[in-house]
Amino acid sequence: MILYRLFASAAMALAWRLALVLAAAFAVYAVWTSPPMELPSTAPVSRPARQMHTGDASKATTASVNQSYPEIAARPLFYPSRRAWKPPPPPPPPVVSTAPPPLTDYALVGVILSGATRSALIRPPGASTTITLGEGQELQGWKLQEITRDRLRFAAGDAHYDMNFPKPSEIKR
Repeated sequence: MILYRLFASAAMALAWRLALVLAAAFAVYAVWTSPPMELPSTAPVSRPARQMHTGDASKATTASVNQSYPEIAARPLFYPSRRAWKPPPPPPPPVVSTAPPPLTDYALVGVILSGATRSALIRPPGASTTITLGEGQELQGWKLQEITRDRLRFAAGDAHYDMNFPKPSEIKR
């Protein structure tokens, strides 16, 4: 009796599984043998093409979209600001800085180096007096950048000019 109950429950489960497999097979057979259904078309209605005299197809398409949908052309759909794209303005031309004329007429007379104090004595052209300059001061557009014991380094923008002591053969007596 126990075996009968055991086989009966197993047979019942097997019968249900067989019924489900047969129902699935019938559904597949019905789909495969039935004629295909005609679905309604979702394609846009075609219109006759417009002839543009420019000969450029991309310009013709853009022009037709702008005429057909002016609001979408003015405010594109996928931009957060929803404004038409405008190209950025061209960058300004680079500023060309011209260096002031070099200080070739000036003569380096002396340099004073005393601790943190650095000064240079320079004689202007045709003068008997001297000018005293410290680092950071300007002379005719040139800024005195560095004073060493044998030269002065001037800078104006990207340009540099070095003023050295004159050679003994260059000194006028």
